[in-house]
Amino acid sequence: MRRARIVRQHLIAALLTLLVLIAVNAIFSSRYPWWLWVLVAWLPLIAAHTAWAKGLFDRERKEP
Repeated sequence: MRRARIVRQHLIAALLTLLVLIAVNAIFSSRYPWWLWVLVAWLPLIAAHTAWAKGLFDRERKEP
């Protein structure tokens, strides 16, 4: 439950940041969409964070 909340906060922060960057890009240099580089860099981080939240990186405990 806590992991899901952390991932949700990360996703909201990423989306808000991208919205601001898209607006800045539209105002100053609309010919080249440089905000896509930020999106491409951030997507693997969000994917890895989501995998962590789902427990894909957890080690299985062996009971004695």
